[in-house]
Amino acid sequence: MSLLHRPYFWFFSFTILFLLSLDFWRWDQEIPLSWFQLPGWLFYFVILQGGLVLAVAGVSYTLWQEAERDQ
Repeated sequence: MSLLHRPYFWFFSFTILFLLSLDFWRWDQEIPLSWFQLPGWLFYFVILQGGLVLAVAGVSYTLWQEAERDQ
């Protein structure tokens, strides 16, 4: 059984994404405008959402296919 087929891998993946989304280290910082005059946290948010999309796609591809085959 490969690593991607283990539920614990996906549990820790989603836990890490959740903890990274809390963003404690930037709470007291000022919000400077960066590229295209957008706040820097917006790009961090987009990257996290991309990671979430990849994680959900990985779960649906690996674990849900196994559940359908078992039925």
